[in-house]
Amino acid sequence: MPKMRVRDASISIAIALCALPVAAQAQDIVDEDTAIERALAREGISARDDAERAASAAEIDVIGPRANPIDLNGRRGSLRDAARADGLATEAEIARRRQMLVAEVRQAYVQCAAASAQIDVWQRYTEELAEAERVSTARAEAGDTAVYDVRRVRVERRAAEAQLARARGDVAADCAALASLTGIADPQVELEAITRLTSAAQPGERADLLADERRIEAAQYRVRAANQARLPQLAVGVGLLRRDDGIDTAYGPVVSVGVTVPLWNSGSAAVRREEARAAALGSELLIARRRVEAEQNAAAARLSAAREAAVTAAGAREDAGRLGTIAETAYQAGEIGVVELLDAYEAAREADLSVIALATDAALAAVEYDLAIGRTY
Repeated sequence: MPKMRVRDASISIAIALCALPVAAQAQDIVDEDTAIERALAREGISARDDAERAASAAEIDVIGPRANPIDLNGRRGSLRDAARADGLATEAEIARRRQMLVAEVRQAYVQCAAASAQIDVWQRYTEELAEAERVSTARAEAGDTAVYDVRRVRVERRAAEAQLARARGDVAADCAALASLTGIADPQVELEAITRLTSAAQPGERADLLADERRIEAAQYRVRAANQARLPQLAVGVGLLRRDDGIDTAYGPVVSVGVTVPLWNSGSAAVRREEARAAALGSELLIARRRVEAEQNAAAARLSAAREAAVTAAGAREDAGRLGTIAETAYQAGEIGVVELLDAYEAAREADLSVIALATDAALAAVEYDLAIGRTY
């Protein structure tokens, strides 16, 4: 499994995003770790996990260490071992389910952060156009430029305001998933979340594969129990003996010992059934391992490509950001027209949005990679 090291990429994109405008947040910022903690602590999560653990523990107690007929062949012990293995499988399934919930929260957090960053870009763009409209109006009134410039900027500003309104709706929609997962109404997030591209240094253990292995172990114990059930068992009976000789009646305890021998059903069918179930689980595990390997390879490839694309976009953003300042100065001096000014603003805007979009893709790819390798939180 390739090891992804993307710390430098994270730093590069973080530097680029530091230049983006950040709107003041009225509420406290919720960091990613807090969002994960709140999601895991939501009502029903721990209660469900505890209930499943209790059911597994009760299954062991139901079998019990002793029974009548007396378990001379060890069948009951094998069934208890199978129940214990099933309990370990349940624990692994709980762990994998929590990993998936954490990944879902991280994805929602990144998408909320990306939407918030985009709204800041559109906000700055509309403010730039408002200033351009003010300047063009003043120049038109002074006779330094045509009224066309005013109308052209005004049209662009109205379109930008419409995009800003839509961006506000996107924030509400993209952050709604995070609010639902964490129980935090209107969460305010760290915009830097989309620049954190680092992933786990070492692959973890896939808890779902571990669960499959424990299920196979339980099935093997049940095969052994089915074989043990074919052996004779010792039955002990305890009762009350009444003896009447015509003169007096006496009472006393009586103990009987017998041996049960399977005559009409040797248990071979039960053995074949358990062996078939164990074989099926073994095949499922082989298939699951191939699927996991494919998931991990694909996730690693996507993360590498997304990281490179994000770094490239971050490198181009600085030049695009300078265009607006240069164009503003040139327009106010009458050296360029309004079309060139608007082109410079648009280029800077698109560069900012591209950095955000590609950084978001890389962050989501990092989340996918962590989930694929079984990172534990």
